[in-house]
Amino acid sequence: MIRRLTAKQHCLQQQRAPQLPQRRTVENHREIPTPKGLPLIGTTLSLLASGSTPKLHEYVDKRHKELGPIFRDKIGPISAVFISNPDYIRAVFKHEGKYPVHILPEPWIVYNKIHGCSRGLFFMDGEEWLVTRKKMNTLLLKGDFQWLENSCKAATDDLIKEVRQSSNLEELLYKWSLDVMISILVGAQKFRKTKESHRTELQHLARTVHLIFNTTSKLQLIPATLAYKLGLTRWKMFENSVDVALNTAKTLVNKILNEPLEKDGLLSKMLQEQIEKDLITRIVTDLVLAAGDTTAYSMEWILYLVSKHPKIQTQLYNELQTNPNTPLPKNIVRESLRLYPVAPFLTRFPPEDINIDGYKISKNTLVIFSIYTSGRDTKYFENPSEFQPDRWLRDHRNVNHKQMIQATVPFAIGARSCIGRKIAETQLQLALSELVRTFSISLENKENIEVVLKMVAVPSKPVKLEFIAR
Repeated sequence: MIRRLTAKQHCLQQQRAPQLPQRRTVENHREIPTPKGLPLIGTTLSLLASGSTPKLHEYVDKRHKELGPIFRDKIGPISAVFISNPDYIRAVFKHEGKYPVHILPEPWIVYNKIHGCSRGLFFMDGEEWLVTRKKMNTLLLKGDFQWLENSCKAATDDLIKEVRQSSNLEELLYKWSLDVMISILVGAQKFRKTKESHRTELQHLARTVHLIFNTTSKLQLIPATLAYKLGLTRWKMFENSVDVALNTAKTLVNKILNEPLEKDGLLSKMLQEQIEKDLITRIVTDLVLAAGDTTAYSMEWILYLVSKHPKIQTQLYNELQTNPNTPLPKNIVRESLRLYPVAPFLTRFPPEDINIDGYKISKNTLVIFSIYTSGRDTKYFENPSEFQPDRWLRDHRNVNHKQMIQATVPFAIGARSCIGRKIAETQLQLALSELVRTFSISLENKENIEVVLKMVAVPSKPVKLEFIAR
């Protein structure tokens, strides 16, 4: 979903960034390539012909092949600059300003305004965001993370027990993803003791979080304000799903906060940082909601690829037997996120005019980074459509390792990069390792599975796997 920058966000962007090196003078900017479109609706018809919003990543990828690594497009009322060149992407991130601003799905903005909701880090701007982000950086991106690994292991143990009994992989991974978050909040030991007391809320939350993303995606081609004013069914479904999810998550977090806390849980660490309980509830609620779709689908794509490539699965199993510290789990996750980034587009609104390779991007322009395209670019990846985890080994052939890293940034970079990156990487790598140690995983789908966008990148059909105990 794409939205325009609000007046409030315009005011927040007061930090002047130094200009990038220029190949041409400011007065002689090159025109950013633009596809032909119609008045008012731009290239919306072309997008619809390409499969509409579920295929936006393919539409944009095709435009990059036609127009190059930077182009401007107008889809409906929204105009944006799309960038796929890693150097250009990093240049914009480098000059994102003191208070980086990213896109927010319009339905969520409208909902928050109507209901007077104050939300967590993802929705914050300005000084409030900066102060809160610094505190959370200390807790989630710095220091010793053994407590984090222990929490992920506690939830993954349950996944191992349940995976053979479940006929719905997506539902199981949703539950596991939320279990991980609860384990991180309370600590591994307490999670093992109290998980059953939270089971009903977690199951309910898993279903409603999934519904939020599905209903949001159905509002992508219609203004959310209009859908709300007209009382459209799709708006009512979205609004109800958010109501239920927020209330369930807040009730669960408050319930845990009122219980005795152990020092190895995130909630205890947040209290030690003197974060107020109300703010803790806001931050944690959004962390829990964000973890649902993103991590569950990332894990589904990883298992799809590993099951589809039995030689790589055997390689992983053998390396885990002889070397518990093998880099292969990390490289499999990295390669999976390159091919199937759950967020195939990242966004920023530059606080000042910037000049990139002779192209002027005016301040507060919506800039969309096409990481689906950059991660499949032959300039940076040999045989980019192939699943090759070993390409990430530093001594692998003569590939420029640094260029590959710069070409795929699934968690973004800069001050507003994903706060949950360490959590996601730890739980994905750990779950992959434990599943392959325990099971031989085979793919039952006969037809190829494609990427479709429903807010995040999801499989076009359910992934069906068979788990056979080793």
